[in-house]
Amino acid sequence: MILKEAGRLTLVGILMGLLGAVAAAMLMRSLLFDVSSWDVPTLAAVSIGLAAASLLASYIPARRAARVDPIVALRCE
Repeated sequence: MILKEAGRLTLVGILMGLLGAVAAAMLMRSLLFDVSSWDVPTLAAVSIGLAAASLLASYIPARRAARVDPIVALRCE
């Protein structure tokens, strides 16, 4: 459940970031000389890296939460 929510938030964040990056690159196209305004392999690599970091960061708490016995967790509340 934790990984599903984190994955959804990660996907939405990456898509919004890609849209913003492409929009900013289009606006800055006239300022760049001899450089392409946006590079698909770079955007893909950064997106994959961010997704991996996000899922790893959410996997650790998910694993910790899965180890807790539900009876013990209910008794503490």
